[in-house]
Amino acid sequence: MILGQNNIAARRCSVAKKQRNRAAEKRPAEALKNSSLEIPTHVYASPMRAWLRSHGYSLFSSMGRLWRQPFTQALTFGVLALALALPTMGHLALKNMRYLSAAAAQPGDVSLFLRPEIEQLGAAALQSRIQTDPLVKRVILKTPEEALAEFKQLTSFTDALNALDANPLPFVLVVELSRASLQSGRAMALVEALRGNPEVEIAQFDQEWLFRLKALLALAERAIWVFGGLLALTVLLVIGNTIRLELAARADEIQIMKLVGADNAFVRRPFLYSGFWFGAIAALIALLLVSATVWLLTPAVSGLARSYGSEFQLQGLSLLESAFVFICGTVLGWMGALIAASAHMAAPENPQ
Repeated sequence: MILGQNNIAARRCSVAKKQRNRAAEKRPAEALKNSSLEIPTHVYASPMRAWLRSHGYSLFSSMGRLWRQPFTQALTFGVLALALALPTMGHLALKNMRYLSAAAAQPGDVSLFLRPEIEQLGAAALQSRIQTDPLVKRVILKTPEEALAEFKQLTSFTDALNALDANPLPFVLVVELSRASLQSGRAMALVEALRGNPEVEIAQFDQEWLFRLKALLALAERAIWVFGGLLALTVLLVIGNTIRLELAARADEIQIMKLVGADNAFVRRPFLYSGFWFGAIAALIALLLVSATVWLLTPAVSGLARSYGSEFQLQGLSLLESAFVFICGTVLGWMGALIAASAHMAAPENPQ
């Protein structure tokens, strides 16, 4: 009887203990549920936030690593900046030459010296025929007497001309071209057509030098693009080789990171940002070099222009052109680092 009562009491104690344990387990959850405190958001950080933190750390840590060797990195930045500044200066020189040629592109005159056997009626007929061309503003006919008088005023050969028995000058047609002919680029074709008339012996165009200059500028533009492409390739190779050397120096660190589970993207990220910093800083230095060059040359160019009666001012880079140089530098830096890092990761001695 006593043994049975003891068993019942033991069971009751066991049940009571289990109930107390369940109550203790529920109490923290209910307290957290009823509490006004919130769980810190960083405990359940989103993948996007973790991705941004990883990129931010790689961005600034790569910058800090660059400044640990200031002298070596300064040499690299100098080489990259010169490689970016040289084609930029070439583009700027070409831009100013075009601006100068556009300012000088005024409507020109074509002087047509007719053959000696052409009389006034033939000259007048040719004048009327040329005047019908829409690219011609007007045509002025000068007789040999008028041409001789003008020649005497412009030269010091008056006594020699008076000693001649006859006037050696022919009829002259002065053809004034319209501005539309210069803007459309059809002036030279019109001059060649005028030169092809059987009555014309010599055709002299005042603006012919300008069209030759434009042809030279077109050639210079193509040469600058080729030269700029070669220097861009140089920037790519220099940054790629710099990143390759850094990868080789940190090979043991990379192996340890892979052993603890880091993937190629995580390992490659700091080196990509190093390439970004190389390109960005080099582009900024190149822009400073170009601006300093323009600032130093502006007084001399302005003085030379004033000596020719011109108000020409040396043009610098626009905001859009500066942004283009900066973007090119950063893209080249990123691509150089990406090529070097990808080649390193794909090497047989670097397991995935």
